Amino acid sequence: MENREGKYRASISNEEVNDLSLTAFDGEIIIVDGPDQSQAAAYLSSLDVIGFDTESRVVFVKGVRSTISLVQLSGPDRAYLFRVNLCPLSSEIVEVLQSRTIVKVGLAIGDDINRMQTVNRTLCPQNFVDLQSLVGHFGIEEMGLKKICAIVLGLRISKAQRLSNWNAVNLTEAQRIYAATDAWICLMIYRKLMADRKDIPVAVVNASVTAAKKNVKESPRRRYRHRRKKASDTDKQSTVQPEKYSVKSGE
Repeated sequence: MENREGKYRASISNEEVNDLSLTAFDGEIIIVDGPDQSQAAAYLSSLDVIGFDTESRVVFVKGVRSTISLVQLSGPDRAYLFRVNLCPLSSEIVEVLQSRTIVKVGLAIGDDINRMQTVNRTLCPQNFVDLQSLVGHFGIEEMGLKKICAIVLGLRISKAQRLSNWNAVNLTEAQRIYAATDAWICLMIYRKLMADRKDIPVAVVNASVTAAKKNVKESPRRRYRHRRKKASDTDKQSTVQPEKYSVKSGE
């Protein structure tokens, strides 16, 4: 959605977004909940750029944080939904995430990377692009995926399934489409922006595995001291209200 000067608008209202046509991923959606992930790896490895996102079960209990449930990786016509709460990512998919030749595009990816590293502490994601750091080069001030999509593509995406149960035994059709769309639309936005301005410098995020390795090698005695200190800190801060739930920022 461009202004009269042919440039993208800085912002857009909720009312304007709601007036736009609704779009969703209509390609092949494949659920991956077992160790054989070779087909997914073969497809994703054949692409130069893929869309990326994660979903976590939201916990409405004070002091309890959400855990990652799903990792979504999408090409233009096929999306894979990895149910990491049931089966870990294979070494082949880890290679895709750590590839320095395949660009992985998402939104607020720092949160996503941290969540992935909680289930795979040796994972070191490479060559990720955060749309939030890219859109500023185009004068776009919005940071949420729904509004960025509206400005760049002139389309509306649904966020209705955002707080649904991502640890359900079977994901509903609505959940599958929602999860695939979030990853796919990041790819579409990136493609449109880069087609418009090929001279834009793209900052990539290469995660460190140092902290993850430190957690793995931590001694039992140190973990015990850490637990005692954490319990003590909690007692001292008993008057502070903990967060009610954890939701990914920038949606």
